[in-house]
Amino acid sequence: MISNMAGDRVFKQIHERLTEAYKHIHSSGNWIDDRYTNSAEKKLKFITGRRHAKLVTTGTTAIQTALLAWNLVNKSIACTNYSYIASANQAALLNDVDFFDVDENALIDIGEKFTHDAVIPVSLYGNTIDYDNLKTCDETKIIVDCAQSLGAKYKGVHDGSFGDVAIFSFASNKPVPTAGTHGALVWDDDTMTDKIKAVSVNGKLGRDAPISSMGLNGTPFELQAAWIDIGLDHMGEWQVKRKQIHNFYFEAFKDLPVEIIQAPAYCESNYHKFAMRTHDRDGLHSHLVGKNILALKHYTDNFAGYFGSHKKFPKTDLFCKSIITLPNHAWMTDGEVETVANSVKEFYR
Repeated sequence: MISNMAGDRVFKQIHERLTEAYKHIHSSGNWIDDRYTNSAEKKLKFITGRRHAKLVTTGTTAIQTALLAWNLVNKSIACTNYSYIASANQAALLNDVDFFDVDENALIDIGEKFTHDAVIPVSLYGNTIDYDNLKTCDETKIIVDCAQSLGAKYKGVHDGSFGDVAIFSFASNKPVPTAGTHGALVWDDDTMTDKIKAVSVNGKLGRDAPISSMGLNGTPFELQAAWIDIGLDHMGEWQVKRKQIHNFYFEAFKDLPVEIIQAPAYCESNYHKFAMRTHDRDGLHSHLVGKNILALKHYTDNFAGYFGSHKKFPKTDLFCKSIITLPNHAWMTDGEVETVANSVKEFYR
């Protein structure tokens, strides 16, 4: 099957450094929060220009860590109504969430001022919101969900550089793939460092330290940190290949009845997903799966349908029934890319 993931191919590319890292980790006995964690955090700070970075066990854990560290409990949180569910359910677990529809690029609609205690914009499909036009009250905290946008840029500046804190995610299908999950937070406020660290280790800064906050277990594993550390060194070349595939699909489909999600003018995408809308999404999906092509429906959830809202969400409804993503990763062969493109064109013939 032509997949949207290529764990075996990633391993083939980086296995020498990864094997060396695994030997070091196991022979040293330092299995958590050590050399590779520190190195990955340093690279994330360099990429984003942030003062601080913290690896944790998942991107979801990173969101919850940010919420607890900034004491966003029983507060009002503005969330996009369309994304991966973790972008909303962590806020909804502890707070009153207010959902907002999306624009034509599936990004949260920022047409009005956010007066909430916090807002969680999501950089979906590797594209960012227009940060300069994000209007909030001075007290509103901004937690940017960059789980899909590592490497993307807003007006020449790396995503993750904006907001009070930004969240990254690492997994088999992320811009920097890993054999498992991890997440990260990046921020600038020095006064938040101990708070974030405490939250990520069950509310205590040390075994004998007093409880200082609510917390969870987000202690990073060196085995996963090694994947991230090595992958960050290859991030640029992998992004170039995804862009080439995106552009190939774009040209191949320009005469088809599909609407391809493109980066807005202010954004340089990282091309994390090749997403497009079509009137017969389910038919196309079945056709591609029948051709052993792992096309996916990203995403099909109207969050307000579960969590509740008095609002209408026409753009969310449109995306939920019409969006599909095609395989696009750095290890696809030219033949696989051509097969995907020809299979899509075959469906419309």
